[in-house]
Amino acid sequence: MADFMRLLKLCKPHLGAMLLGAFLATLTVLANVALLAISGWFLAAMAAAGLAGVQMNYFTPAGTIRFLAIVRTASRYGERLVTHNATFLLLSEIRVSVFNTLSQLSNVDLAMSRSADLFNRMQNDVEALDKFYLNVLLPMIVALISVPIVLIFMSAYNANVALLCFIALLFVGVLLPLMLSKQLQQTADLETKYSATLRAELSDTLSGLRELAIYQATEQQVEQCRTASERYNQQLFTRHNAEATSNGLSLLIVQLSMLGAMLIIAPLVYSGAMVNVELAMLSLFVLASFETVLTLPNAFIQLPVALSAAKRIFALEDKLRPTTNNTGELVAVQPLGLEFKQLSYCYHGDTVALNNINFTILALQKVAIVGQSGSGKSTLVNLLSGLWPQQNGAINLTSADKTIAINAISQQNRCELVNIVAQQHHIFDGTIAENLRYAAPSATKQQMRTACQQAQLGDWLSELKLGLDTRLGTGGRSLSRGQSRRLALAQALLRAPAILVLDEPTEGLDNQSKHQVMDAILTSMQHCTVISITHDPALLANMDKVIWLEQGQVKAIATHQQLLTEHADYVNLITRF
Repeated sequence: MADFMRLLKLCKPHLGAMLLGAFLATLTVLANVALLAISGWFLAAMAAAGLAGVQMNYFTPAGTIRFLAIVRTASRYGERLVTHNATFLLLSEIRVSVFNTLSQLSNVDLAMSRSADLFNRMQNDVEALDKFYLNVLLPMIVALISVPIVLIFMSAYNANVALLCFIALLFVGVLLPLMLSKQLQQTADLETKYSATLRAELSDTLSGLRELAIYQATEQQVEQCRTASERYNQQLFTRHNAEATSNGLSLLIVQLSMLGAMLIIAPLVYSGAMVNVELAMLSLFVLASFETVLTLPNAFIQLPVALSAAKRIFALEDKLRPTTNNTGELVAVQPLGLEFKQLSYCYHGDTVALNNINFTILALQKVAIVGQSGSGKSTLVNLLSGLWPQQNGAINLTSADKTIAINAISQQNRCELVNIVAQQHHIFDGTIAENLRYAAPSATKQQMRTACQQAQLGDWLSELKLGLDTRLGTGGRSLSRGQSRRLALAQALLRAPAILVLDEPTEGLDNQSKHQVMDAILTSMQHCTVISITHDPALLANMDKVIWLEQGQVKAIATHQQLLTEHADYVNLITRF
């Protein structure tokens, strides 16, 4: 019920369109019921008049039938138009909500989820919810409005027939769907789970084709995919079988109700208490009245599937941690330094990544962090950027006149002050200018050219026929690794952060690209505090000090030359890398 209410809250922005669609759908159903009932009366009356050799006014009922047919057609068209548009609007609302949730999840939550599973939640689970309004909510609203109206008109002719119809409608529209919904609740959860598993297995298979071929494990992986597919198909068969059973039972009840209505009316016609033409009218009236609830069994079958998908989506939203109350924002009008005090971090509660880290970085100081893989370098950067939540200790921003905990400012303010140039930097499919504007939306073309010049991209940019309007292709495929790295630096320079973090900026580059990137880095160092994760001796030599981490602890803090002189294993560390 909680997930159902949360889905209703997502519908609130488009409530007007949804209510209009429900009104048109109800009008269509009532027009169709009235059309069938009046048509039955008209045909029976015309036949009776012909047999009796008397005249009757057929203009009025014929006009009424024509009017109802026009209303049904027009309202059906309008209902399809409005309800499908409302469905698309709701889908867009859900998609934006899911993407917004994913964008706010911490690195821990994202790392604990398979990428294929996250993609499944964004695509398959969201698509499962496109039936929530059209196939679940709309039939319920139509039934709640139209059933009382139909029964009121029916009871005006015969209360017993109305009672019989009410019981049959209750069974078809409520009892049968509830039984099926309860039966399929577990099936729906398993269907959603197995669907996600199948997609994840297929994604892993496609991503790891090379490794599977190398280790001759393709058949084993394909068998896992086949098993996942069979389990998913079994759940689909169970649901479709339930739908077929529901449709069969519903049709049986409809026919029995029509027969029961005829048995109730026939004695009344025989005794003269009811006109004979009303037998046909009421029989068809009972038959048509089931259109008000005929889609409810399917709605209750679809409801567990929709709620199961919603549960998985809302589970991501529930992972969002409440934001702390920000005590104030900082503006980088003066240089900022950093203070790490008794900082510790553990993965899964037992794997120690950082253990009581303590050191200070002064404003405008250039600091390198070195250490073997797993020494805590990346964890330190992730804590600084806010990608990982702090567990113990503190990270403070320091200036000439005050010190403030980095957690006390908003994430947006933190991103304005601290900029990270990652080793793997994504280039969007767009122009150079569009990629630069991700960092500084209001940047002018002159500012962008200046940033590119500082990042050692000026000569390359001048050779491009379209200049800043040159498209870079998917993932920046038209760029070399060195150009991609320097474009990331240009973005950082446009951002003008108080603290710049560089993650292995020269790793994997050829000598020419490495020197160009180093020149760009040395240029950027003049304006901000710099923290660089690097093992490049040439870059280490330009740092004010080097912080050496080992097994989550600070082993030494000194200049590059001092470490070379005093620690032989430091020499082995930087030469090995």
